[in-house]
Amino acid sequence: MSEFWYTKSTMDKLDPDYLNFSHFSPIHLLITALFIVIIVAAMLYYRKLDEKARQKFLYIMSALLIADELWKHIGSAATGQWEWGFLPLHLCSINIFICVINSFKRDDFTSEVLYSVCIPGASLALLMPTWTDLPFWNFMSLHSNSIHVLLVMYPLLLLAGGFKPNFKRLPKVLLLLLCECVPIYFLNKIIGTNFFFLNGTSGNPVLKLLASVFGKEFYFIGCVPILLILWVFMYLPWFIAGRKKQKV
Repeated sequence: MSEFWYTKSTMDKLDPDYLNFSHFSPIHLLITALFIVIIVAAMLYYRKLDEKARQKFLYIMSALLIADELWKHIGSAATGQWEWGFLPLHLCSINIFICVINSFKRDDFTSEVLYSVCIPGASLALLMPTWTDLPFWNFMSLHSNSIHVLLVMYPLLLLAGGFKPNFKRLPKVLLLLLCECVPIYFLNKIIGTNFFFLNGTSGNPVLKLLASVFGKEFYFIGCVPILLILWVFMYLPWFIAGRKKQKV
């Protein structure tokens, strides 16, 4: 089996010291810049479309997300490397289903979830990837990059199409996250996984930093202020714009 078909677990066993690139290295910055160009181009294209064409575009995005996720499962299963941790139950993976639901409903709540949770989560994954120990030309590496780019792109397309985030919906978003975390926490205990990173940092550089500050048992507490700070920056412009509109 060539390196193209290695999963992270296989690569760690065969070559534990392998490093494709380091965070914010020239190659990482170049790849990130390329992703930004692709996303901005998609937003500009989407903005010019009429409503019917936009709907088709979102259907295509959902289909690409599903195909991308299936590619991971088929490739790992066909090579005998599939594991429970590949189930689409990570925070980013769950947003695949929310994107699909949104493409059919286009309601404000699922749009809010994608804006407030999917954008920061998927963006952070691209800025601080956990798959640096895989070759770039590798099916899992390609999947990890492409799925997160699509997950950032989808809610940004909604913004380009006129969706306006509203911080008043955030309590419902937090309730949804809580409802997801509780069963996933117990599922992690049963099948030995780490969905939502609830049972360890698993090589995540941000969570490792939080663990060094709050301790290994309480690292997740540090996610709360980070999320709140991100939301302030994400929602403040919309709040200010709304106040100005009310005064006019």
